[in-house]
Amino acid sequence: MPSCRPLRLANSIYNRFVQATTWLTVGAIAAGALVLAGLAYWELVVAEGAHLGQRVVVLLYDWTAQRYESIKKFDIEYEDRALGQPLALALRRITPCQVLDVAAGTGRLARSLLRQPAFAGDVVNLDLSKAMLLHTRHHQSQHARRVHRVQSPASRLPFVDNTFHAVSFLEALEFLPDRKAAVREAVRVLRPGGWLLLSNRVGPDVPWLSGMTFSRPEFLAVLSELGLCEIDVQPWELDYDLAWARKPL
Repeated sequence: MPSCRPLRLANSIYNRFVQATTWLTVGAIAAGALVLAGLAYWELVVAEGAHLGQRVVVLLYDWTAQRYESIKKFDIEYEDRALGQPLALALRRITPCQVLDVAAGTGRLARSLLRQPAFAGDVVNLDLSKAMLLHTRHHQSQHARRVHRVQSPASRLPFVDNTFHAVSFLEALEFLPDRKAAVREAVRVLRPGGWLLLSNRVGPDVPWLSGMTFSRPEFLAVLSELGLCEIDVQPWELDYDLAWARKPL
C-alpha cells in the first residue's frame, strides 16, 4: 500500500503557497490603497486639485466654502496685524480708495481692512468660486455697501488698466496654470503708486508642488521684471513669503 506522506506533504506545500499568495495579494491591495490615498491627499488637499483643471479646483472650493475658515484656522487679530493695519496705514491719505482682493475666498482681507478706522474705501472680492463669494456675506454684512463681489478668473481680470489703489493676491498663485500671467494682470489693474501684496509658497509642501511655485530668486525676479519698486519680501504665516511692492508713478 503506497505511503500517504508524499500526498500530505504536497497538500501542505500547496496550502502554504495559497496562504502566502493570499497575504501577498492582501498586502499589495493595502499598499495600493495607501498609495492612492496619498495621491488623493496630495492632489485634493495639498495641491487643491490644481493638476486636475480649473473646474475641479472651483468645485473643491464650492464644496468646502462653509468649512474653509475652520480648515485654514484664520485668526482675525493676526490678519489685522499682518494685513489690515499696515495696508490701511499705506492707504490712509487716499479718500476714497479702491482695493481688489484677487482669489479672495471668504474675504479675509476685506474683513480685516474694513475693521480699520484709517481705511476709507471699498473692497472688491474677486473669486471664481460662487460659493466662496456668497459666503463672504456672512462676515461682511455690516459693510455691505463697501464690499463688491465679482466672479472671474484671476488670469483675465474684468477691469480697465490703473483701476485700484491696492491689489492683494494671497495663497492662490501656486494653484494657477500661468502664474506670471496672473501677476501681470494684477499689476495691470493697479494704479501707479499703488501697492501689490503677493504671496509665494515656500513651506515644506513645495516639493510636492513641482513647477507650481517660484523659488525665492525667481519670485524677486518676476516682481522686478514687471517694473515694481520698493519691493519688500518677508516670511508670512508658516508656508509663505509675502511681498509688498509698489507700481512706479
